Amino acid sequence: MRKNRQKFFLCIFSICVCFFVNSEPVVAHDLWLNVDNYYPEAGRKATVKAVFGHNFPYYDILIGREGLAEFSYLGPDGQKREITKTWEDKTGERSGALVGEFIAAQKGTYVVTAYRKVKGDKEHVASEKYAKSIISAGEGESNISGPFGHRIEIVPLKDPKEIKPGDAIPVRLLFEGRPLSTYLYATYAGYYSEDEPFPFFTKSNEEGVAYIRISQPGIWMVVSNHKVDFSASLTFEIK
Repeated sequence: MRKNRQKFFLCIFSICVCFFVNSEPVVAHDLWLNVDNYYPEAGRKATVKAVFGHNFPYYDILIGREGLAEFSYLGPDGQKREITKTWEDKTGERSGALVGEFIAAQKGTYVVTAYRKVKGDKEHVASEKYAKSIISAGEGESNISGPFGHRIEIVPLKDPKEIKPGDAIPVRLLFEGRPLSTYLYATYAGYYSEDEPFPFFTKSNEEGVAYIRISQPGIWMVVSNHKVDFSASLTFEIK
C-alpha cells in the first residue's frame, strides 16, 4: 500500500516537473492603435500607430507593414480604404510602432482597423490580433456599430464622443460573427498599479453586450482575449 502511494506521488511530481520545464511563461501581447488626435477637424490628417505590446499605451515589439494583414479605415461615407502612407517609428532594434497616416476628408466618425495573423506550428500556437480605434472629425455620419467581420472584434454600440466621465460605453463582443460571453478589460493612458494591470473589467452577456464604466476623461483601451491567443482591442478618447 505504501509503495503504491509513493509511486502515485512520484508520478504526479514527474508530470508537474515536465510541465514546468517544457512550458514557456505566457506573456500577453495585444495589438492596439494609438492615435495622435482622436478629434481632428475635417480635412486634417490623422496619424495612427499600430502597437504590439502589453503595457498600454507604450511601444513594445515593432511590427512592419508586411506583418499586418490589414491597416485601413472606414470613413463616414461607408467606404473602406487602405492606409497607404506608412513608416516605422523605431525606439530600438526590434521595438517601436508602425505609423500610418490618412486625411480625414469628411465630417463624421472614422473607424481605423489593423490585424495580424500568425499560423501555428509545433512550437507556437496560432495567433490572431485585431485592433480598432474611433476617430471623430466633427458632426456627421457614423458607421461604428457595424461589424467588420474580424474573427474576434469589439463593436462599439455608442459613439465615444457622446460618452462623458461617469458614464458607461456599451460594446458588443463577437467571435466568428456570433455573440461571445467572456471577460473584457479596460484601462486608460497614465494608469499605474503594482497590483492590478487593469482598473476595470466586466463580462459580456449572452448577447455579447458589455458596459465599460468610464471613470475619468482620457484615452482608453478595451481588450478581450479568447482561445489562448486571439484578441481584440478598441481605443478611443473620452473628453
